[in-house]
Amino acid sequence: MWKIFEHKKVIKQLNSLPVEILKRYEKWKDIILISGPNGLKQIKGFNDEPLLGEWKGYRSSRLNLQYRVIYKIKNEQFFVQVVKVTAHDYRRNSMENHQESPTREKVSVGESVRIIRELQELSQNDLSALTGIPQSTLSAIEHDNINLGVERAKVLATALKVHPAVLVFPGWDVEKNKVA
Repeated sequence: MWKIFEHKKVIKQLNSLPVEILKRYEKWKDIILISGPNGLKQIKGFNDEPLLGEWKGYRSSRLNLQYRVIYKIKNEQFFVQVVKVTAHDYRRNSMENHQESPTREKVSVGESVRIIRELQELSQNDLSALTGIPQSTLSAIEHDNINLGVERAKVLATALKVHPAVLVFPGWDVEKNKVA
């Protein structure tokens, strides 16, 4: 299980971001928590890549054309330090003063499907062709008008290259909800 820690400056930055960017950040966190940084590489739209120069050792994931998450994997362990969520500002921050990342914006199941679909640069018609699920059903799922269901979640997760929990349980805290 991976853990995400945010620098105290990130917390201030997140408070001023548009809701859609916060929702994409929550999906980014869900993927890290469940699949680790390798899961990010499966999502085309994140364009996850190592940084160079002064930022060598850090990585960057795109939330959209303007906003990126800059992070570092600590000691090759299950520990991700988020340094910045910003509009392409790569000035270096100290790695001190980090705290565990809470959920800031609720993301519904339908929004999860839409966000991951968009990050994979797929239209609803493209996803329909990949999954065999009618476009009208995908639209209803994305608008939370019908339930996703286990079987559809598996099919969509496979096509979108994410763990089904990223779609079905957005923001799920594995540690907090552990069964004894």
